[in-house]
Amino acid sequence: MIRKYTTGPLNNLTEKDKTVSKDIVVNSLNQHQHKNAKVRIKVYALNGKKKLIHNVAFIVKPNASTYNSLFVGNAKQYEVQFITNQLKVQFASFGISPKDRYVAAHRVINSELTRIA
Repeated sequence: MIRKYTTGPLNNLTEKDKTVSKDIVVNSLNQHQHKNAKVRIKVYALNGKKKLIHNVAFIVKPNASTYNSLFVGNAKQYEVQFITNQLKVQFASFGISPKDRYVAAHRVINSELTRIA
């Protein structure tokens, strides 16, 4: 069974057109005790037309986690989609500012994701 989640659209510009997050860190946690999880992370720029800017696939071992750092600095808005074949996988996405600080407004944890499939 494939499960797909989204952060929804995240605005990446301040009122003065400065970039809020230059990078994002996405975390994947496989809570299953015995099965690998297939994971795909897709990031879309939403600068008008939706455009795929990252498409990363990997395996998360049982009872383990991974993280990926991805550049979003050119996106005025962005969306992160998480796709997996396991029920016991949790995700989170965190924005990183141009000054390498976490961006609270771009923190989306598992309970805040919207299931889309």
